[in-house]
Amino acid sequence: MPSAAPLSPPATLQALPPKWAHFCLGIERFVVGELGVDLTEKKVLAAFSGGIDSTALLLAFKYLCLKNNGQVLAVHLDHQLRKESFRDAEHARALCKALGVECVVQAVDVASLARERGIGVEEAGREARYALFERVMEERQADLLVVGHHLGDLCEDVLMRLTRGVGWPALSGMKGVDPVRRLVRPFLLTPKAKLRAFLKAVNVGWREDLSNEDMQFKRNRVRHTILPLFLEENPNFPEAVVRMWRLGGIDADFWTRCVTTETADKGTIPAYVLKSSHKALRLRLYKQSLDSLGSGQALADTLLKLDTAWEERRFGAVFQFPGEKIAKVTANGVLFGFKD
Repeated sequence: MPSAAPLSPPATLQALPPKWAHFCLGIERFVVGELGVDLTEKKVLAAFSGGIDSTALLLAFKYLCLKNNGQVLAVHLDHQLRKESFRDAEHARALCKALGVECVVQAVDVASLARERGIGVEEAGREARYALFERVMEERQADLLVVGHHLGDLCEDVLMRLTRGVGWPALSGMKGVDPVRRLVRPFLLTPKAKLRAFLKAVNVGWREDLSNEDMQFKRNRVRHTILPLFLEENPNFPEAVVRMWRLGGIDADFWTRCVTTETADKGTIPAYVLKSSHKALRLRLYKQSLDSLGSGQALADTLLKLDTAWEERRFGAVFQFPGEKIAKVTANGVLFGFKD
């Protein structure tokens, strides 16, 4: 239903049809109850592209922020990847005006940025968006950033992680909340069809982004080729992903509690800790120590080789990791640092 923004969408949660008021309250229960994020008196920044998911997000948080004595504002990035992209920005401004919501709009030549940085267009677009979000969060003193990732996105993310060979529990997909960035994904377990039905019910239009059909982008290839095959084999695949996401969260929390900074001493995991730890815990201790040194993803193969060297007590063995990081096996434990 791509269309012009309506002049008078429902003003409050109470003015919504009961079914959709309950839908918004269900999103609130997920955010507060499952993700542990308090919405009381919060200033919320909504990432707003103008598509179905971000439009539903902005609308839902307009109502939820009113209910919780908070405030929502929108931010829109024009990626300038399509000649008609300026119309998306016009739509964003019009809908926000109709909703009585402040809208920050910025245009960035993402294609040029990608060439300058020597990175892909998808990555350049992501960097530009989050740089804008971070700036507006600071300028407007916002408490939370909400983004419109829904259940379909979570399914795609799980498949993309699978193709990269990601381990457990990260294989269960993106997190619902990122405390460091103050980022929340309220729709993560909500099907896109529900978001579309919500907008149709309240007669609010959206913009279709034709770049979502462009098969040069990996996510689009996963969405249009790989995911349909999984759904053909198992129509309940999204429900299975939801279960796996919840189990992954439980396991991640468990390992986070097990792996504490008390087990490391100035870049060293002591021998007595390694001797008394299960292999699963040792691998996570290695990864935590490497991650604490800065950027650079520790690869599972090298972590496994490092642990084998420890088990065989091959003192003096040194392993290199991305980011110029190294790990050295010694009689006192495993030492972590940087390549000279």
